[in-house]
Amino acid sequence: MNPHFSFSIQGAALAVLTAISSVVCSQEVERDLQCVPAEWSALSSPDARRGGGNFTLPFFDDFASPTFSVEDGPAELVRWTDASARRTATFALNAPTVGQATLDGLRADGFPYAFNEESTGWADTLTSVAINLAGNTPNDNIYLTFFYQGGGRGNAPDDNDSLVVEFLAPDGGDLGWSQVWSAIGAEMDTFAVAAVPVNQLIHLQDGFRFRFRNHGALGGNVDLWHIDYVLLDDNIDPENFGFFEVAFTEPRYALTEPYSIMPWSHFLSDPAVYMRDSLQTEHRNMSGFQADNVTCGLKVRNAVTGEEQDFLNPFSNTFVAPFEEFQTPFYVQTGANGVVPSGFAFADPGNDTAAVFEVSLYEDAIGILEQERVGVPDNDSIVFVQPFRNEYAYDDGTAEKAYGLTTGGGKLAVRYDLAVADTLHGLAIHFTPYFNQQTNLNFLMRAWADDGGVPGEELGENYLFHQPAYFTDGHDVFAYYEYDDPIPVEGTVHVGIVQEDDFSLNIGLDKNTDYNFSRVHYQLGLGAEWTTSTIEGSVMIRPVLQAGVEEVFTWIGEAPVAEGEVKLWPNPAADRLTVMTGGETQPRWLRMVDMMGRTVSEVAWMRGREQMTFGVADQPRGPYLVMVEDERGVVRVQRVLLN
Repeated sequence: MNPHFSFSIQGAALAVLTAISSVVCSQEVERDLQCVPAEWSALSSPDARRGGGNFTLPFFDDFASPTFSVEDGPAELVRWTDASARRTATFALNAPTVGQATLDGLRADGFPYAFNEESTGWADTLTSVAINLAGNTPNDNIYLTFFYQGGGRGNAPDDNDSLVVEFLAPDGGDLGWSQVWSAIGAEMDTFAVAAVPVNQLIHLQDGFRFRFRNHGALGGNVDLWHIDYVLLDDNIDPENFGFFEVAFTEPRYALTEPYSIMPWSHFLSDPAVYMRDSLQTEHRNMSGFQADNVTCGLKVRNAVTGEEQDFLNPFSNTFVAPFEEFQTPFYVQTGANGVVPSGFAFADPGNDTAAVFEVSLYEDAIGILEQERVGVPDNDSIVFVQPFRNEYAYDDGTAEKAYGLTTGGGKLAVRYDLAVADTLHGLAIHFTPYFNQQTNLNFLMRAWADDGGVPGEELGENYLFHQPAYFTDGHDVFAYYEYDDPIPVEGTVHVGIVQEDDFSLNIGLDKNTDYNFSRVHYQLGLGAEWTTSTIEGSVMIRPVLQAGVEEVFTWIGEAPVAEGEVKLWPNPAADRLTVMTGGETQPRWLRMVDMMGRTVSEVAWMRGREQMTFGVADQPRGPYLVMVEDERGVVRVQRVLLN
């Protein structure tokens, strides 16, 4: 079935897949990735009126809130009962408002439904809570309306893929689902709008539900569909239908630049240098009505001390035309016409090793079903956390694509200009599996001094092999890799890896920042010249420094425990190590691999056991990878240190 009607929001097209090289065969590549962001969250969505034990009309979600039942948001915000789909903020193009639901070929834990490029089938599902439609009739003009887009910044669904909507007839139980709408896969850089009538008596009952499902490839973050601004209500005329909403459309992630994260002691060396002069936010008037006097502001809260600063822009957008896209400047260091907060910089004199700030950019509350809540922002706000810890980062913590070299012996280096001299301990790298796991591919750690903006003399000696590590305890998790020995560094330093084989290692590529140019260089084999990257984005490799902290990271990321997670303890371990798995999938074997890629221990997993303990006292001290394979062939990896 085709959509009942649609219209497009104008926007620029973006290429979905790029492969760029300076040689005949592609050597520097950008690929659609397998793991995606799930960490982003801003809070919103109006309270629903309830009746008969279930939601009553209107049902609304703009996906700016933690509305999935597995999330930690308030119970009254929950709109969806399953979690195979996820909320995202950076994958869609020209979205109606900030925040979407994304369906693809990934399981809820971030792994593909099948590690196979040829596998296709039903993938993600997004199911509403039960809704009370009892007492309504077909004449009440109840419609389900929503915005949808195929692909966006991610891989687009093919013409043999589809997005469908299904309705549940409550009296039919689980067999009561029927398809009522579908769209054929296509690459879209705009959103379309669909309106599906709910006019059958079998659906106009207490306990009605609806759900979105996608059919396509099951091998990774491919065949993406994005859904936004879902509304189920009565008295809707699809031929004369509009929204009254003025909202943010794109997220922001930092008040600092060029680094989104840096050590607190480094930042304090000259705060003004690392604060943005200003930043600009994107907004949209979705309605056919003029909006006047839209005022914005900036709020910063110290997450440790609780100290809060609120800066209201002293000007407003006095005239916002119907359907207009507009921008709002927020001045941080550079003031204009008395605009505050001119000269603002993060400050916390009570701590010299770490700090965390909560930042909110907000506008007047103007929107559909708008209800003010204390402490719960909606799509009239952009909320992010600005951390300072012992690493440098250009990226915003989300990976929309994957980056790699396809040359054996290829070297990859990322340049960082350090604020103060320090000691380099390791690298935090986000690897993402792309159909095939790369845990058997080796790479060596490297650091270089600067030579006129490109890598120069090699720093330190590093001979230990490492392998990509993937995690099931959240999306966009960084693995931490130590250099053979700590390396004193100062000024400009280049950090990265040299790979052993011709296969891309698929490092995360953040497409919402662009710091690769002049900062990322690659070398295609022994004797080749260093080449400046031509792929837009930010490669997700971060240097980890001492920076005054006592314990350097063993992993970086904050994510909830996911089904199928592997836990191990103690870590570091001395004599014995216990490994535990969660979920319903049965593990098959456990293997421990050293940093040279050699298997030092392998045991079959005893059926029915949730955990296993084995001895490690006879193994040489140092770092290892513990690998657990389940019945589906999925391998989960954790890092352990023996001391």
